[in-house]
This record gives sequence, structure tokens and C-alpha cells, in this order.
Amino acid sequence: MMNQEKYLTQFLLYFLIMMFLMVSGCTSKDDTVTYTISGTVTVYGTGSDLDNVTINMTGSSTSSTTTASNGDFSLSGLANGTYTLTPSLSNYTFNPVSVVVIIDGASITDTNFVATSTEGADTYSISGTVTGAVQSGVKLTLSSGATGTVMTGSDGTYSFANVIGGTTYIVTPSLSGYTFNPEYSEFTITSEDAANIDFTSSN
Repeated sequence: MMNQEKYLTQFLLYFLIMMFLMVSGCTSKDDTVTYTISGTVTVYGTGSDLDNVTINMTGSSTSSTTTASNGDFSLSGLANGTYTLTPSLSNYTFNPVSVVVIIDGASITDTNFVATSTEGADTYSISGTVTGAVQSGVKLTLSSGATGTVMTGSDGTYSFANVIGGTTYIVTPSLSGYTFNPEYSEFTITSEDAANIDFTSSN
């Protein structure tokens, strides 16, 4: 009887060690997996590809790339996380002006932008701060005159760049479990940047 208990204990110990090694191996393998964010930039009205557009990426990691002659871009070697992509090129605005992309176990394709020539028109920025119960990781959605999404940084600040003046915009904050005051902000950009578009969070 004692021998049977001894063998059973050894078997269980061996089984647990093997399971631990298998789980550890899987976890180690998953940690090495990386993904890609890719898309295309085209010109409004014509649908033609636009090259030499800089795509800046911030968030879980930072990087940048430029579109090729066919308008395509790709950012590779990315881990799971939240990223914000912002396109830029002199004399062009983009729709969306920026976009939040979440990688969760798969690469992201069709992160596309449409470029419009400003023809010398002035462009401005929209910025502000989220304070209160939460500051970091709040999603700001731009609508009306242009579309886009960004995330607040660790200090609660955010910014949308390269928007056209003479247009009304709406900025709406959101994060699950929180409410914001005001719920959204609507304003018109005339001849200067729209700063201090601020929100207070509560839960």
C-alpha cells in the first residue's frame, strides 16, 4: 500500500512538472509573437495612391514609416497593445486625421487614410486635457468637420493635428466605467488653434 502511494505521488509530481513546462513553453512562445499594422493612403476624389506620406505611430511603442509608390505602408514587429497612427504630408489633410488601433492576437490590415490637398489653406490643431478620476487611456473621437481618434497620454493630454479652419468640430471622450463633463465639446475653428478643449472624468 505504501509503495502504491509512493508511486502515485511520484506520478502526480511528474505530471505537474510536465504541465508546468508545457505552459511555460507556450507562454514564452506567445511572448515572441509580433504583428503588423498596414494600410493605404489614397487621394480624395481620384482614388490615386499617395506616396511619401509619413505615418507616425505612438502608444505601446513608437515608430514611423512612409508610404510607397502604391500608397501602401506597413509597421511590423508589434506586440499586443494600443497604438495611434497619424499621417502627415505638407499641403495635405487626412481623413481620419488619426486612428487608434488595438492589436489583440492578430495583425491589423486596411488601416486606410484619404488625403485632401489643402491648396495653401491654413491648418490648425485641436488639443486639451482630461482630468479627474482618470486621465490616461481615454479615447477622444473627432467628428463633424473631420474624423479621427486619439488616446490621452499619461498626463491626460491629447491632440489632433492638421485640421482645416472655418469648420465646426465635435470632440467626444469615452472610457468604459467613466462619465465625462462635458459629454462632448462642439466648436468652430476660425483663425487659430483650438486649445483647452478639456474634460473632467468621474466614475
